[in-house]
Amino acid sequence: METIHHMKRITKLAIAVVLPYLGAAACGNDLSGPKLDENPNLATQVRTPDQYFIGIQAATWAVQEGALARTAGIWHQQFAGVDRQYSSVDIYSVGEDDYSGEWNFIFAQGGLIDIRKLREVTEKSGDRRYLGIAKIYEAFEIGTAASIWGDIPYSEANNEAIENPKLDKQLDVYAALQTLLSSAIGDLQAGVGKGPAGADLVFGGNAARWIAVAHTLKARFYMHTAEVSPAAYALANAEAKLGISSPAGDYLAFHSSLPTENNIWSQFDYIVRDTYMRAGKALVDTMSSRGDARLTDDCASGNWCAAYFNGTIGSAPGQNLTTAADLGDTRLFGSGDFDFRQPLITWAETQLIIAETAFRAGNPVEALTAVNAVRTAAGNTPLAVATLQNIAVEKYISSFQNIEVWNDYKRNCLPRLTPAPGASAIPARLIYPFSERNANSNIPDPSAQPQRNQNDPTACT
Repeated sequence: METIHHMKRITKLAIAVVLPYLGAAACGNDLSGPKLDENPNLATQVRTPDQYFIGIQAATWAVQEGALARTAGIWHQQFAGVDRQYSSVDIYSVGEDDYSGEWNFIFAQGGLIDIRKLREVTEKSGDRRYLGIAKIYEAFEIGTAASIWGDIPYSEANNEAIENPKLDKQLDVYAALQTLLSSAIGDLQAGVGKGPAGADLVFGGNAARWIAVAHTLKARFYMHTAEVSPAAYALANAEAKLGISSPAGDYLAFHSSLPTENNIWSQFDYIVRDTYMRAGKALVDTMSSRGDARLTDDCASGNWCAAYFNGTIGSAPGQNLTTAADLGDTRLFGSGDFDFRQPLITWAETQLIIAETAFRAGNPVEALTAVNAVRTAAGNTPLAVATLQNIAVEKYISSFQNIEVWNDYKRNCLPRLTPAPGASAIPARLIYPFSERNANSNIPDPSAQPQRNQNDPTACT
């Protein structure tokens, strides 16, 4: 227990490094100090695996809970931007530099740079348990980047001999991540090394939990490619059946009552920008029409189904309805200390991958069993028959606050969403951040960038 308490104190410093991007959004938030002003990537001394790992975890949660997740939620009408610059996000008006912080957390500070360093030191020490977990974090973050930006620097990234790393094709990146995750599973199955133990704030180094997460991630990434490679549906089905098997195995971001460890959604939506976002009309209306227990009530099946909102009014794109419902109390406050542990890779996602892939393969019984497992766990009445529509809607609801809602919509165009006024479609990708274009000559000007990624050639109509 003392080890865990010690690691929490270390995390306070590590997450404090991650939070200046929130401080910039908050304007008046002054995050500074002896530890906060140091760049952890300037290696003035040898760092331990745990020191790398704590920063990697913190950066991952900043990416998965930050502006990318908020944008995905707003554009797919789980939320609405109702005030100031978020009114612009609500109608798809974003700037080239709005997501530079998230890009940097993926590729630089706490991201790929530190993950590769962690992989190097754990491989040299022979700690395959730790090495496997490091590979999973790399796949999680790089897969997120590929899903949003498409072609990204990867095979040549973080190579000091290459000043301008090339952009790898998106599908090549996904193929590389499948290989990486298979390697991670092999490392964890080997059972060699002590792993991160208490430094792992999600699973405490439990190899079985991490193996299940790796299989769910493999299934997720196969789904990302299935629009252009339909054979990937069967591969996703097989991986999902090896994935997270119960809500107890969900990958939940760690948060605590310490201000530097608070849930990032809470920090944005309650502490620093409490007027910017409200409930989206499409999600609220969908859940209301179904009598969905998750809309305003907690359920007993894990963080993924904690109460979504504190009311039943949503704002449509461009409406700017500031009286629409806000996030539910559990998700905002957790136990009362802004410590809600955000669900990022879950049993519900795994079951709904099984449901969709089984339906597409002509296995209606398997599909119905999987989708009803999620509905029953959320306190909803089981369905009599599974359809692609009701499976997709279930996934849309269960992916609340998760970047994955964007990927599911691009693949299935479900549920049917009406774009913001003046737009013909919901954006399919972000333009590359200015910070990367300024540093890498292989990044094209915004006018020369594609509107759609390689895995998603057809727009939703």
